[in-house]
Amino acid sequence: MAVLASCAPQQAPVVRRLGPALCKEGPPSWRTSDGRQLMYRSWGPSVGPARAVIVGVPGWNGTAGDMEPLGEYLARRGICSYSTGVRGQHGDLSAAREGTKGHIDDGRLWERDFSEFVEWVQRRHTGIPLFLYGQSMGSLVAMLVLSESNRSGHQIRPAGIILHSPAVAMIYASPIVRLGVAQLRSLKPRALLFRIGLISGEKPALTNNPKFDRYWGLSRDRVRPGFSWAFFDETLKLGARARTAASSMEVPVIVLTGDKDPIGTAGVGQGAFARFMRSIPAQEKERQRFADGYHDLIHDSNRADAVQRVADWLDRRLRTPDASVAKQNGGHSVKSRNL
Repeated sequence: MAVLASCAPQQAPVVRRLGPALCKEGPPSWRTSDGRQLMYRSWGPSVGPARAVIVGVPGWNGTAGDMEPLGEYLARRGICSYSTGVRGQHGDLSAAREGTKGHIDDGRLWERDFSEFVEWVQRRHTGIPLFLYGQSMGSLVAMLVLSESNRSGHQIRPAGIILHSPAVAMIYASPIVRLGVAQLRSLKPRALLFRIGLISGEKPALTNNPKFDRYWGLSRDRVRPGFSWAFFDETLKLGARARTAASSMEVPVIVLTGDKDPIGTAGVGQGAFARFMRSIPAQEKERQRFADGYHDLIHDSNRADAVQRVADWLDRRLRTPDASVAKQNGGHSVKSRNL
């Protein structure tokens, strides 16, 4: 998820009592190649082999547990799902110990981390189709890992990709914005871009449910006191790389967007999303629009419809010969556990 930023002078933060976490930070976890400890969450069918596995990554200020509504629904339809924490955010257990959340020096590590996580999951579930899932900023990370998988000899072979409210604003950010953020970063890379607080007023921002938005804003999951200019600069660089990656996406793609999303569709306009869809060369691509949807479609009134649309899309993919593209690592199914 993303939170809108302001470049205006900051006022003294209002002290508010924090609420309970939506996703408790802690194990289980996995380790990156440089020793970073990141938590993950997983959901799977309680009996019988999984038909496929979905590997997800959340967005800005999100958690590994954000995917839970989709993961639980897919588990009932015989599909296993995994989601990882993100370096510098909730779920980065190393940053929690070091007190370095909200900052990153090199955003390319997001891509490397997710690529390694996908490979880790793939080793646990050999012989079944694998799909990538990203929400908001996480969609950009997933796109880049998919693009990298096109290289000859790469071990990851996704059968498709699910993009939930992709952060198109980061893809098409203006050169002036990019330059301004880069200059501010050069002056004070660790200075806070903004402070996290309660989502004010009754106007929905993340969902069409003001009560959930307020709960989200006060949750202990949020990175506090905020994010650095370096972090923001790296997200814009991520968007620039994802813009190039979109032009190499040839596997089946489904994109979910809400027409009232202030961070996505409503924030950058329908034209930007149409441009984004045109840039994807995949023959099988579709965009599912939700007229009253905001940024997080699986946590508001669209939840049942959104998860069913994704599941139906997966069912169609799994009935086609192309879904066998991931069956190259042993040729047998592995029973999923209630993880």
